[in-house]
Amino acid sequence: MSDPAQGPQGPADPRYRPLPPAAVLPPPHAPAWQPGGPLPPQPYAGQPPYPAYPGPLRPPGPPGAPSWGWPTPPPRRRSRLGALLLGLVGIGAAGLFLLILIGAATEQGATGRAGAGSSVDHSPARAEQPGTTPVDPSNAQRVVADNTLYVQGGLPNGTCPARDLGDASRTRQTAFYESLMTCLNDEWRPAVEGAGYSYREPGLVVFDSPVDTPCGNASPEDGRTLAFYCPGDSVMYADVPQMRRFFDNIDVAYAIVIGHEFGHHVQQETGMLQAYDDLIYDNFGDRLELSRRVELQASCMGGLFLGAVADTFPMDGTRVRELQQVAGSFGDEPGGPTSKRDHGSGASNRQWIFAGYDVNDTAACNTFTASPDNVD
Repeated sequence: MSDPAQGPQGPADPRYRPLPPAAVLPPPHAPAWQPGGPLPPQPYAGQPPYPAYPGPLRPPGPPGAPSWGWPTPPPRRRSRLGALLLGLVGIGAAGLFLLILIGAATEQGATGRAGAGSSVDHSPARAEQPGTTPVDPSNAQRVVADNTLYVQGGLPNGTCPARDLGDASRTRQTAFYESLMTCLNDEWRPAVEGAGYSYREPGLVVFDSPVDTPCGNASPEDGRTLAFYCPGDSVMYADVPQMRRFFDNIDVAYAIVIGHEFGHHVQQETGMLQAYDDLIYDNFGDRLELSRRVELQASCMGGLFLGAVADTFPMDGTRVRELQQVAGSFGDEPGGPTSKRDHGSGASNRQWIFAGYDVNDTAACNTFTASPDNVD
């Protein structure tokens, strides 16, 4: 399967790519916990160990790596703007922007910024009006940095109860993912269409035997991936035995994995994956940082989704602690070679997941304007 970190390859031009690469989510380096065992102790209370705004996921870090979390769920500022937007079809852009400003100001005054006390704020400057006309697709840098998706506000606070994973068999995993896919489509469609793009629902393949895709083939025996998104057919592929091996039936782990891969679909629908492809072509030496930015953004989008459905999933204290542990276990291998740093560190992954979870604002997931230090 193609690897975006390896760059385009071809006989005529070393940068030529006949097919877009898959957005691969590799497995954890080691289990974050023993399936069925108790959660590791929670050493942190109060101020979260990540900035207010800090991205694809890799399986857990080595044994002995620190665990993070709270004894109770962290504060979240979740906007009701998404639900409001659904009922405002036909309203003028100026009026809609005014409502967005009022909603944001009201919630800011009521709850304050999530993660207050941190000196880091990666939220980009807002445009003067909500975008409904996509930027020129020939300007790849603007597509990723100034995309109209970033001014769409929060996702609807939807109803999305988790399905029981049971023994995490292929049947159970498929039912779990399909239920989440319904919610993911309902949550992301208004934001994508509000940004001026058409929206197509992605496909889903849950596999426990080898599969062929436009992005290459994958086999559950090769141990190379938890899940991946293929832009060639707009399908998400989830590896049944790998997910069961690393996460047993810890449902929040399955939810953030599929939420991350769905984030790649949102990038595809809003032109960002194509723009990322173009940027790598023009700036091949920057391919690793660009890959980290696109992957960490997908992680942030997964967190954004979980925050939006937190009340009904529900994201109780146990699931929040599990998400903290899972989020920090993905990413580039600690101490691995610099030439493989294409997914972001576990710490960066956790920061971006909770940037979306805590704030519920698409602007919080603009990794392409973040400092390089925050996409490491």
